[in-house]
Amino acid sequence: MTDTNGDFVKEIRSELIKVGYSGQELQKELESRQAKVRPAVEKMLDDAHKMATGEAKPMSYDEVFGGE
Repeated sequence: MTDTNGDFVKEIRSELIKVGYSGQELQKELESRQAKVRPAVEKMLDDAHKMATGEAKPMSYDEVFGGE
């Protein structure tokens, strides 16, 4: 199994630095956000499976990404 979590860590770290985190605050917030990645991905996969099998109503592009 490939560890794709490293890609998320780089993105999260970069964003946190942009908004001013550093030192211990950066590390603490990075760990907090990193811990939320897997549950979020698992929920998205579960939702997609339910939509694919008809257990849930499919969502439109605008429902997923927000319309303007």
